[in-house]
Amino acid sequence: MFKPFEWVEGERLSPSLQSHAAFLNDARDVVQGAQTLVQLLDWDEDRCDAATSDADAAPLFDVCQRSSLQRFLAVSLGLLHARIEAQCEALTE
Repeated sequence: MFKPFEWVEGERLSPSLQSHAAFLNDARDVVQGAQTLVQLLDWDEDRCDAATSDADAAPLFDVCQRSSLQRFLAVSLGLLHARIEAQCEALTE
């Protein structure tokens, strides 16, 4: 089973901070994954542009795959945003 990288080790923290550490770990993983995917899509788009002049530079993703990955990015960042908003609301209560 996949276990995300632990940026902040929660065991060393007080119980009240452990949930914040878990959130930060999840948020960092999502943001780094999103950045990597955006870079990959940009790189592939450049290959699409080059494919018109060079048959060896075929795009990695077709239109359907590109669309699915873009929706995945939007949903992932939307869920992260919702969790951030919930954390902010919890701090102000």
